[in-house]
Amino acid sequence: MRLTYFKSGRRAFSLIELMVAMGILSILMLMMTVLLDQVQKSWRYSESRISQFREARVAFDLMTKNIGQASLNTYWDLADKDNDGLYDGYFRTTELHFITLDATALNASGSQKLVGQAVFFQAPLGFSGEYRNLNNLFNGRGYFVAFGSDEKFKPSFVESADRYRFRLMEFRPPAESNQVFEDGAKERNADKPQDFSQWIRQTAGVGKGGFEDHLNPLAENIIALIVSPRDSLENAADTRGKTYSKIAPNYGFDSNNQAEGFSDFAQQVPPLVRVTMVAIDETAATRLENGEEMPEDLTAPFSGLFRRTEDYSNDVQTLSDELNEMEINHKVFSSLVMLRSSKWSS
Repeated sequence: MRLTYFKSGRRAFSLIELMVAMGILSILMLMMTVLLDQVQKSWRYSESRISQFREARVAFDLMTKNIGQASLNTYWDLADKDNDGLYDGYFRTTELHFITLDATALNASGSQKLVGQAVFFQAPLGFSGEYRNLNNLFNGRGYFVAFGSDEKFKPSFVESADRYRFRLMEFRPPAESNQVFEDGAKERNADKPQDFSQWIRQTAGVGKGGFEDHLNPLAENIIALIVSPRDSLENAADTRGKTYSKIAPNYGFDSNNQAEGFSDFAQQVPPLVRVTMVAIDETAATRLENGEEMPEDLTAPFSGLFRRTEDYSNDVQTLSDELNEMEINHKVFSSLVMLRSSKWSS
């Protein structure tokens, strides 16, 4: 019996060809894996960045909105400058107060270390613990950055170690504890000019609660708050970015200031306020954490900065560059707030 063998017309892959193909496939799969990993890391980083600064954005919007409502309700009164019983004319006055100052000058908090600049003002925000539906009640408000623990702010049922962080703090006494209405009583009884300035410290014995009883943290990891009252966008150079403030050349402004050079601006709220806030992410805050001690790496970049408003733009850029050099992920929030109640006049 004869066997007939038929040769197939198709060629099979050789072992070498299969190995080469598998090698190419492995390289492609490795490249796809690396690419996918990079995409996932980039997505997680972007999501984390958005999440980290979402709280800061909400706090910044709330702060600028409230500052925009600052008011003094200024009125004109009769003046007797030489105390002869005869009125010499009119003078502008108010019982309310608008002030920007160095936060360390307050000396009002024991558990929180105040840093940088602060702004305090009165506004018809309608916040009260006793009265309802009185939306135009005047409240004292203040904003500043402080370093301290969260012991007084976390819920009682949360059992965790205290977290020491920089935070944007809001000073928020209710209308019934607005001590600006108590200021001036001592001077008035002594027949002296009234001084409406100590309400920002919420001294004990007047109103309900002390300074710390009315503090509310708005956002964590806020390392700087810069507040610059401005009468207009005056150009200090050829570029619009280099602007300065005539009414607050060194950032400080006090509506009660009757000193030479500032008396024309007294008892008025500025038309514009440049508000700038710098936030860092939690990763950087954790890396630089130093327990109860304030991290020097986060305070050192501010040395010599934000002393003159004419250097504002350069100072912001310098600060951002120094944080980048330290590989600190950060975001700068800035807004020019228009105060609607301002009736600016000299």
